[in-house]
Amino acid sequence: MATWINVTPSLKRAANIINGLDTSKFPLLLSRISQSLQAGAINEKAFNNEEEEKLEVSLGLEKSDLKLLLESTTFILEQAAYYMTKPAVLQRYLSDTLELNEDKCEAFVNVWINSAKGIVEHLRQRSLFPAQLDEVRWSLSLQTASNAQTKQVIPKAVFQFGLKTNAGARDNATVAFTHEELYEFYKNIETIQTKLDGLH
Repeated sequence: MATWINVTPSLKRAANIINGLDTSKFPLLLSRISQSLQAGAINEKAFNNEEEEKLEVSLGLEKSDLKLLLESTTFILEQAAYYMTKPAVLQRYLSDTLELNEDKCEAFVNVWINSAKGIVEHLRQRSLFPAQLDEVRWSLSLQTASNAQTKQVIPKAVFQFGLKTNAGARDNATVAFTHEELYEFYKNIETIQTKLDGLH
């Protein structure tokens, strides 16, 4: 089965945390997270700071572990929505790839069956990505080769991508390309454009 979520070390760690949770408490946690996702509030956490402190005690978790747990369970549900995942596929992924215990897999699948429609509906109204491209600026620069014996000058294209978050904050990302790197980037953009054109 194709993996629809890239399994990172932190996601595997989150799976271990989930497996260690009380069987009766985990479904309630998932239910609260799914309600938050269905409410569609952008950048709204499922639990406020005071509730998170109580959860640390109730679940017997360190603050960092609770943060990872909440972010990972939210991420799994968001990705299930993004890929319009069938319950059986979600079950297999959680069991075979993340190696979640059967009771935890069942809790995820039950929440997904009951809340998928609402989660998908509200996630459609916002981007799953924290920032979107708002503007592009570019310039050309010359970089001297690092070897002191050569006088070679390497031209570079420098792009500054203006990013805007869902909350309206702005940031910049600067990327420099050599001629070869820029050409590879261009080919990738062309491929993406062709695929997008094919969807119309």
